[in-house]
Amino acid sequence: MRRLKATLAATATLLSLALPAWADEPVTLTFYHPQLPWIGSVIESFNATHTGVVIEDQAPAENYSAGDQNVIRGLMTNSAPDVYLASYSGVPSLASILEDRGLDVSLSGFMEEEGEAWVEQNYADAILSLARVGDEQYAMPFTASLPIVYVNKEMIEAAGGSVDDFPTTWDGVIELAQKVNQLGDGSIGLSFSVGGLSDDWFWQMLVMASGNSMLNAEATGIGFDNAAGMEALRITQDMAVKTDMTVYATPTPATQQFLAGKVGMVVESPSEIVGYGKAIGDRFTMRTVKFPLIDAENGGLPAGGAALMMLAQDEKKQAAAWEFMKYMTSGETQANVSRASGYMPTNKQTAEVLKDFYAENPNFLTAFSEMDAARPWFAYPDNTADDVWKGVAPVLDQLQRGKISPQEAMTMVRDHVTSVMANK
Repeated sequence: MRRLKATLAATATLLSLALPAWADEPVTLTFYHPQLPWIGSVIESFNATHTGVVIEDQAPAENYSAGDQNVIRGLMTNSAPDVYLASYSGVPSLASILEDRGLDVSLSGFMEEEGEAWVEQNYADAILSLARVGDEQYAMPFTASLPIVYVNKEMIEAAGGSVDDFPTTWDGVIELAQKVNQLGDGSIGLSFSVGGLSDDWFWQMLVMASGNSMLNAEATGIGFDNAAGMEALRITQDMAVKTDMTVYATPTPATQQFLAGKVGMVVESPSEIVGYGKAIGDRFTMRTVKFPLIDAENGGLPAGGAALMMLAQDEKKQAAAWEFMKYMTSGETQANVSRASGYMPTNKQTAEVLKDFYAENPNFLTAFSEMDAARPWFAYPDNTADDVWKGVAPVLDQLQRGKISPQEAMTMVRDHVTSVMANK
């Protein structure tokens, strides 16, 4: 962390601001975000070098969901933060609530003032779209995590596989997992319990990878009631049934088994790269590879992560907040955040900054190389995500346990989602 602070300080010196024309005295902004162990260093470096803006770091939220609820309560009591770090899935709901209250602040105008060339130099449209609602840029992408496959290199090679020639299809992954199982000594080829998260990120991966959307255009039912959607369900079952995979209700057991060197492949966010690497030490070689798309041409992947929303209403605070957002999403800052966390950077210039780092640390490059497949994490209308997932998760659990067929799962998921949408 000390190294991160030093690097960030050097970066901030290059980006520092004298007291800007719009601020006759320093402007203080409140910044609210979920618990992130490395973000304090970024804020400290900004404050140390930006004389016109002071960031007041508020006590962090337990998670994004709790943070969203606290922000909503703050809007009702005129105590909302000036800048909020929201999950991509939370941005549309918050933007809708803000718009209903006449408090929404679009960043599109700020970006237009910077100029089209500046935007093009820094941000890919696929990344900006993660925090866009309709035609308005309501937040600036700060962290991004596309799903990747974590691999035990030694186990994969012992089974006749190769990290550098890793399967590009799920059937290929399943076949490789079967071979890892045969290594004996309790070896487990693959662990990927699709219904085992508190949200549907794992399930969105498979639906989007098949080229589908979570809901139909009318938002009355599922958007994957087709052959490609059935293929996603077939793969979801095969990866468990054909590899004798233990289906878990949470990701914790799979993570523990992978870190202990018992599992050949797990699916996770790139934000785990640093933590996993430290936990594994020299027990085995951890590598990362791309998440296979079911439809190589039309498939995509839901981006996890978070974006910076401007809630400040005062014009001077808005100008200050924009400077803070530019710093947080700049190429150099994003490079430092990526090194510290494993998150995929959201600024295009970061690729050049991290060129040597990626060469020495190929695990960090995997998610960045998936950028073209990035899709917004789907946000269900009228805050119905929890209701949808409470009915879908048990179906996927039973599917992976071999208790029901893909056809039966499709019917059950279709009926449940249709019911939730009809009562929203």
